[in-house]
Amino acid sequence: MTTTRPPRIDALDVPAEVVAAQVEALVTRLRSQRLSVGQSAELRHLVDPCDTPFARLACTHPEKCSTAADYPGWTPGGTR
Repeated sequence: MTTTRPPRIDALDVPAEVVAAQVEALVTRLRSQRLSVGQSAELRHLVDPCDTPFARLACTHPEKCSTAADYPGWTPGGTR
């Protein structure tokens, strides 16, 4: 009995160097996309007409700002 490998499996049988190059190209593309998303967000932030008044709120109403004393034992980004 002779068995043959399906052509689709043969297409996956590539040298490790080719796979490494493909992964590197993918990582490079994803980094570029992430940078573009970040730059777009920063540009939206810079041209947002509400940003300056919002930023001034902390200066004109410091009593409304929280401090570390308001959240004893809390770690930013952590869980209890």
